[in-house]
Amino acid sequence: MKLIDAKAAASMVRDNATIAISGGGYRVEPESLIEAVSDRYVAENSPSDLTVIAVAMVERARGGKGGKDTGLNRLAKPGLMKRIFVSSFSRSSEHELNVGIRENHFATYNFPMGSIVQWLRAIASGRPGLATPVGLGTFVDPAVEGGRVNDAATPYSRIVDVDGHKMIYYPSLRIDVALVKASAADERGNLYFDREAFNHGVLDVAFAAHNSGGIVLAEVNRIVKAGEIHPRMALIPGAIVTAVVVQPEPWEDEQDPVITGATREELAPPVPRNLPRDVIARTAVSLLAEGDMVNLGAGIPMYDVPEAARMIGRDDIYFTVEQGPMGGWPKVGGASRNLELVLEQQEVFHFYEGGGPDVSILSFGQVDQYGNVNVSRFSGMLPGCGGFINIVHGIKTLMFCGTLTTGGLEEEISTDGVTVKTEGRIQRFVENVEQVTFNARQAFAAGKSVTYLTERGIFALTETGLHLTHIAPGIDLEKHILSQIPFKITVAENLKLMDKSLFEPAA
Repeated sequence: MKLIDAKAAASMVRDNATIAISGGGYRVEPESLIEAVSDRYVAENSPSDLTVIAVAMVERARGGKGGKDTGLNRLAKPGLMKRIFVSSFSRSSEHELNVGIRENHFATYNFPMGSIVQWLRAIASGRPGLATPVGLGTFVDPAVEGGRVNDAATPYSRIVDVDGHKMIYYPSLRIDVALVKASAADERGNLYFDREAFNHGVLDVAFAAHNSGGIVLAEVNRIVKAGEIHPRMALIPGAIVTAVVVQPEPWEDEQDPVITGATREELAPPVPRNLPRDVIARTAVSLLAEGDMVNLGAGIPMYDVPEAARMIGRDDIYFTVEQGPMGGWPKVGGASRNLELVLEQQEVFHFYEGGGPDVSILSFGQVDQYGNVNVSRFSGMLPGCGGFINIVHGIKTLMFCGTLTTGGLEEEISTDGVTVKTEGRIQRFVENVEQVTFNARQAFAAGKSVTYLTERGIFALTETGLHLTHIAPGIDLEKHILSQIPFKITVAENLKLMDKSLFEPAA
């Protein structure tokens, strides 16, 4: 094993290289290596004109706070990158990566997370590219936007025919450098993930670089003796690791044993709240059948649905998240407490795309007259699609969650239902979404069951668009729903009242 410092590692990255980076958020993220590359560019104007492939946005942020001058934001200096492929971006429009995208400092592509890891695996397998039906009819479809985010981006993917089936084709690239993070390396350079919440593409990143003839640079928290950690906790063989950098301090709760699976503990009872998002979360849980396997997306699904389930003792539900944790109780950032196992992201997305889970509960940013959903780019924000497009491709029962309006919205929730005190400035139900992340017509034609859950009512997707099936107590149909939706919806003749129990915390 070659042990070096981060500065020496950065010196191994040449101009015009293509680098692939592991991680999501602040987990499994090689921060010291990214920082060293950035620092070298500032000092030497090299490496320049990099192509970067990242599985997801990485930055040291929590709950949308912080993250500036960390992670991919460090690489947004003009001239350092010429293009980037990534599934998600910063939640702050003022962070360096998002600013650089707006100012066209580098060509930017937003591809689905599952497609990126599968693309990297195709590169590692020596294939000419990845062909997948995932994303047809959405903004990543080459016939729509092709995943291009700014004017600097030129077409990359294309449509191909595979035995009569349309596919999106992503041509392979040579990966020159992999930057990965692991918990530990042993004396032979084998990389272990015994203290990580998930693995987030590290294997695909490393294999793609090595099998392209490139190098693999690893950041680890500690060095251990061979045999000290069970070999099943190792993922990347030392024989393909070029060099290792030790950064002993994990960041904040990065290695919390409850979310890495090292420890199980009795969780503190959920805090009894009664916010609009709690009503939506309770509604989602009430619609789940006993024993359902459920994928949870970011936002209300991942943050609030597990707590709503815990409040009423629904431990029969098997929760999963795209980052890899299976079972347990998901929390912010794709980690889970008291998880039962962790899958590789490659396997997670194959499972999801094939329709494995019974239900997926996801957020919406915008919903339009056709039932299309936008979560990737709206209202001046650029969160990106993440794994959303892979998830909705395969899972048959979909629930989309959000408040009917937003931006200054004030509502009071009580046993009497919903009282709208100040209406939100921003309508989330719009005539046409700014970007199609979920294609409703395709989903309906495929026989999917799709519902849209709000604090004011429940809508179902039909052939003609949205159909209101349930209304919240305290809500006036015309004033609080129809006037806030700038297109025609249908309303059930026997419009049902949402159960009053959804509007109060469980006892």
